[in-house]
Amino acid sequence: MTQCNDFDMTEAGRALGHDFYTLSLLVKKSNWPSVVQEGFDAAAHAGLHRHRSDRFVAKWLQLRLGAWRRGRGVAQDVTPHLLREIDVDRCPITRQPLTHGTTQDTDWSVDRLNNDAAYAASNLAVMSVKANRAKGRLGFEQVHLKATVGESLDGLMPSEWLRLAVLMLGPAFATRPHDAPLLPLCAPLPTRSVRLASQQVQRLLTVHCSSHTGKNMLIRAFGHACHGDTARFRLSHLAATVHEGLKQISPFDECWDVWLHPPVLQALAQWMAALDQPSWAQIAAISGQLSEARRETPQRLRSWLLPSRGFVRERASYELQP
Repeated sequence: MTQCNDFDMTEAGRALGHDFYTLSLLVKKSNWPSVVQEGFDAAAHAGLHRHRSDRFVAKWLQLRLGAWRRGRGVAQDVTPHLLREIDVDRCPITRQPLTHGTTQDTDWSVDRLNNDAAYAASNLAVMSVKANRAKGRLGFEQVHLKATVGESLDGLMPSEWLRLAVLMLGPAFATRPHDAPLLPLCAPLPTRSVRLASQQVQRLLTVHCSSHTGKNMLIRAFGHACHGDTARFRLSHLAATVHEGLKQISPFDECWDVWLHPPVLQALAQWMAALDQPSWAQIAAISGQLSEARRETPQRLRSWLLPSRGFVRERASYELQP
């Protein structure tokens, strides 16, 4: 599914049915939409060869079926290969090992980070069913608020709600990054999801400041954008604070937890305050180059279908599908 005013849901349903037949060994389901069954039957009548699907193909087919039922868009860059690329062993929110096909709340799932956008590579994350269920239809502000309550809510602890908010931050503010709050990067970001410059900087500091060599490399790289002694001093102080903080991380914690130490996040905020807007823009560009990141553009975000909140048609037309 892609963004198009004359998008043909019928043809998309038939194409899905065709893929269910050729890319899996499933039998036709009576609760599939009729056009999906038509595509399945057409492929069967043509005598097309069938293949046993792996879990990535199976998840891709189920994701498309769920999106079709709700009239949600699925961008062309959402493929089985993408799901394999963003797959993780542990849920980034609960930090529990992910299972597959057990029907437990530890099973893996794929969800949109911005619920008001379509299924697109830069808006997806793998997480546990438990985390996905807790997230539901909540937006970033609602999730972030739950992280501040101080007690478990809907099955997640405050620290887990904060990790979820961290994952949702980039996609939630993809079109207005300057409005985003500064959050501690206490969770690994999905491989392809939108990440803000502040998150990219935190990720680089976390990855490289465990060694003196990496720390000094970042000081030199970011130092080119620091115009003035104050900005340069605060950059060195930030890198040193992260370096010391990483040495104090418990073996039972993850390196990302360094940002939960108040002095570390405070050092980042103080350095950012010493940078003017052109300098921060340069920092963002440097962090993108060091991370080999792809810059999100309005053109790339078109597949998110933001004007229609991720729908390819009026919502009511598809919510009644079986």
